[in-house]
Parts: sequence; C-alpha cells; structure tokens
Amino acid sequence: MELSIQPDTNEPSSEELDKIVIRDATEADRAVIQSLLHGSLRRNYDGDHIAQADRIIDAHLGGGADPVGHFSKTQHVYVAEAAGEVVGVMNIAEKRQGTMKISPLIVNPDFRGSNGAGSALLAKSVEVAKERGIRQLYGTVAEPSSWIETFYLNRGWTCGSQSNSQYRPGVVEHAIYYDVDSEEDRAVPEPLKFEEYSPPKYKELENFLTSRMDAFVDGIDEDFVRALVAGHERRDSREVESKYKEIFLGYTSEALSSVVAFGPKKGGAVKLMPLSATSQSALQETLRFAQSWAEGRTHKLYTHQHVDPAVVTAFQSEMWTLEGLLPEAYSTGKVAAQWGWLAGETTHLGRNSDRLKAYTERFLTFIQDRGWGELEEARSLGMAIGGEAGELLAELQWLSESDIVELLRTDKAFKSKVSFEAADILNYLIRFARYCDFDLIEAADKKLAVNIDRFPVEEVHGLKGKRYKANR
Repeated sequence: MELSIQPDTNEPSSEELDKIVIRDATEADRAVIQSLLHGSLRRNYDGDHIAQADRIIDAHLGGGADPVGHFSKTQHVYVAEAAGEVVGVMNIAEKRQGTMKISPLIVNPDFRGSNGAGSALLAKSVEVAKERGIRQLYGTVAEPSSWIETFYLNRGWTCGSQSNSQYRPGVVEHAIYYDVDSEEDRAVPEPLKFEEYSPPKYKELENFLTSRMDAFVDGIDEDFVRALVAGHERRDSREVESKYKEIFLGYTSEALSSVVAFGPKKGGAVKLMPLSATSQSALQETLRFAQSWAEGRTHKLYTHQHVDPAVVTAFQSEMWTLEGLLPEAYSTGKVAAQWGWLAGETTHLGRNSDRLKAYTERFLTFIQDRGWGELEEARSLGMAIGGEAGELLAELQWLSESDIVELLRTDKAFKSKVSFEAADILNYLIRFARYCDFDLIEAADKKLAVNIDRFPVEEVHGLKGKRYKANR
C-alpha cells in the first residue's frame, strides 16, 4: 500500500490540488498504472508488479469480477488525475466476508498532502464501501514506509497486527483497518471523570466487578474485592512486595463506567488488573487515563484481557501491542490476551523490529540471489570499504564545515550523494562481517564496552582527538 514513487517534479499549486479528480481506470491508463506499481512496490515487496497491475486492470475492465480470487467478489481500480495527468492509483477488492481490501494505493509524492490525491482516493474507498454495505476496509503497509502508516493513522485508521518477512524477507508488514461507520456512530462520547477509590464506593465497586469480570475471570467474588481494596489501602507503602494497588473509578455522569487498578511489579512495569469498562469508548478513555497516570512513574503498562472485537479495537486504537495469548489462564475454555504499552510510544512503527537486522537480512538475500557471495574475498571487501570511504571523502574534500552544513540543509542532490556513499560503506561492512563470520552489531557492542573503560566521562567530556591524548 505504497504512497510514493515518482521522481520529484515541480510542487503542485493549491489550485491544482483542489482540482484532483477521482475516476475509473481505463485501458489508456494501463502503462502509467504499471509504472506506479513497479516503481513503488519494488522497494519493499517481492513479485512481478507489472503482472499485478495487469491482473487488477483486466478484472476492473472486465466488469469488476475477479476470475482468480476465491475470497474476492469484485476488483475496481480508480485513478487520481490532476491537470490531465494520472498522479495516483487505488485498487479495492471486495471480499465475500463483507470487507474490502485496498491493494494497493499509490500516489506520486508531489501530490501528497492534507488535501492531496491520497486523501481523495482514500475518501473514494470509504464512499464505495458505504455504497456496497462494507463494514470494514483493510490493507497492509511496509514498515520502512513509515510516513504511509502515519497517513492512514491520521485519517482514523487503526494499526492491527504485524508480520515479519511476509512479502519480502526481513521486511515487517503492518495490517491496518478502518471500520466503516456512519458519522453519527463516530460522535464523541461524553468524557469520563476519574476519581481515586474511597471506602464509600465499596459496594458500587463490588457490584461492578462481580457483575462484569466473572464472564472472563473465575473467582471474582466478595473475597476478591476485599483483597483488592486491602491492596489499595497499602498503597502508601510503595513496596512492590506488599502487592499494593491504586484503584480508580471512571464515571459517565453519575454512572460507573470503568474500573482500573494499577499494580507495580518488579522491574518497574505496572500491571492493570482489574481493568474493565462498559463500552469500547469507555475502555479507550480508561487506557488514555492509564497512560497519563504512567507518565514519570513507569516505562511500561500491561494487562490481561479477554479476546473480544471491541476490546481488541480499543487497545489497538490506543497503540497497545498484543504481546501474547494465554489459553485458560483465567477461566476454563477461554483465552486471555496480554497487551503492553511502552511509555512515550505514539505509533506502532518499528516497535517490534530491529531495523538494522531486518535490512541486513534483505541485503544479504539481494547478494545471494545474484550469486555475488561466491565471488567475495576478505581482502577485496576490505579494500571496497576503504574505496567507498574515499568516495565519501571526495564529496566533502574541498568544502568547509559551514559549506557542508549549508549544503545538507539546502541541496537535496548533495545530501542524497552523501547518504548513498555512507550506505555503500554500510553494505560492504555487512558483507565483510558475513564473510569473516562475526556479528557486526555484537562486535560494535563489545568495542563500545572497551571504549567506555578507555574514555571515562569525567576525563574526556568536551575533549576530542589530540587534546585528549595530550591530557593523558
């Protein structure tokens, strides 16, 4: 589901952006659609993208019927046009389950923006979905294209699952979705007001928990509530081994709508248990309250919850990560899910993947597929590293530091050259480490440990090079 592909052209004016037209694709658009798919998807997806373009165009021009998809009912291709030029394309596949997949949505980068072609195409997908009675739109985004996921999240989409090496080895794919509701259904609910538990609220708390949590957790009775409240009464101890709790109640008007108890654990994480709410919106607001409570107190929140569509949507919408499934952990015949949230995270991008490791896998696959690994020698790879370092130096050789800073800020071509030379050095370092059979990051980590001892902070702070050696 890429959004950027084409080389930079002149910035479109606001008038041009306002004139973007979304229309059905025609046979005359085939070549540009092929170019859009091949130019964008080859960055993060394996496969024949020209053939993919032909397949979706043929299905679209054939009346929409998908002759090969066993789940797909129809395929429709739309293009975004500005001043007579096709600047974006979107294929939507209607599924037999009442859902619709966007695969792909691609836009010339010069036509992205708050009112650009991507927004117009996405709005078209929602319009078509409503016309056809579709309940959910979905698709996938490759993690290296982080700005694309941000584009969707900013328009009400939710990031769901993540999968490594699904469409290309080493590339993490994010599943995203959008529930197609009416504007009335998206009305902002009345905000909850949270207050710390106090003894007069005991009976209300007991009734809430025993009537709601027993559907998910066995053993929720009066003894459980008394033990929970006793933990709250120990909260001033701040001793983890005392198993203390901090209980808060969330009210909508006068009605108790949610309960959350914070239980600090060894290692600094905090478990939310119990955590229960009367609706998806109340649960989401309680999660936001928990995240604000966590500021300055913990690096991580986690909880165990029953598996339910509304619960899953609430956690995913608030950027929590599904960390595992716990069969029969709390009740016979039922599955609990562990959700986690790390302080400071506002997006799913990169949270479960090591980008350097993922890139290394992709790059070495690239080398292996071309048979270049069999031609490698340690000496030639070492010389190549030096050669690429020389090419980087050549870009900087006759420039002052102020010249370099200014060029990096204003000259895209210069910055691109420098970045590509640095990338060449990294690529040869990866190949050299693989040939010599050592882990590059492990070696760097060990060397860092050596340097920590060699250069104590109190001795070297603010010093570099010869000045430090002279002081030694």
